[in-house]
Amino acid sequence: MTYDSGTYGERTADEYDALYSDFVPPAAQIRLLAELAGTTPAVEIGSGTGRVTLPLAERVPVFAVDASEEMTRQLAKKAGDLPVTPITADAAHYVAGRRVDLVFACFNTFFLLASEQVQRAFLRNAGRMLTDGGTLLIETFVPRPGQRLPDGPHPGVFPRQRSVVSLKRRTVDTVVFFAAEHHDAEQEFHYSEVVLRDGEPVRVLPGQMRYWQPEQIDVLAGEAGLLLRERWEDWDRSRYDAATSAKHISLYRLAGQGQ
Repeated sequence: MTYDSGTYGERTADEYDALYSDFVPPAAQIRLLAELAGTTPAVEIGSGTGRVTLPLAERVPVFAVDASEEMTRQLAKKAGDLPVTPITADAAHYVAGRRVDLVFACFNTFFLLASEQVQRAFLRNAGRMLTDGGTLLIETFVPRPGQRLPDGPHPGVFPRQRSVVSLKRRTVDTVVFFAAEHHDAEQEFHYSEVVLRDGEPVRVLPGQMRYWQPEQIDVLAGEAGLLLRERWEDWDRSRYDAATSAKHISLYRLAGQGQ
């Protein structure tokens, strides 16, 4: 099976809510995104089934973009009367039909775009969508081999060596394992979440990430005409520490615009 940015969603869509139902976005995250969205719709890349989209849409309209048709379909069913526009599109090609104050990719979505080509295209497209005072926000982990990934209450592990298998979640009738291979030279890791549920067939849900250090993302953004404005380690805007922070929330603006 060839992996692309839609593979994760297509294989995972019907299991996603069960795996991440207790990974609720903090109130500070929704407040910040709504603040940055200003008077325009927010554009979310990698909206999935609506973990962030739906609470944010209670405050501002959202263009919810995902490469997975099945993820988009599930989001549309859940959105009801909220001002959500579900869009099935690849981040390498999507550009909104209007300029907006906020484009964002949360929860490691930037790495899940899985190839440098797609990531670069996404950054260029984000720049095309932003208003002069607009913001591109990226939330993702800081690659630290051997550490748990900051992806909710049941995290996987960034492999220290070539591979790792860890217990991710256990309930009375379900066990989820995280198996990953680290390709250091390519700055990639390939992983599967293996779901064992009593009385059901085994599910293997694949994922792939093309990861970067924060400073490397800054270089990619700069080549797309974007400059780092601020960087925090969490949604409470705590100071980012390059030596210890497990993740970063980075805000970029168009080059040539004021702070």
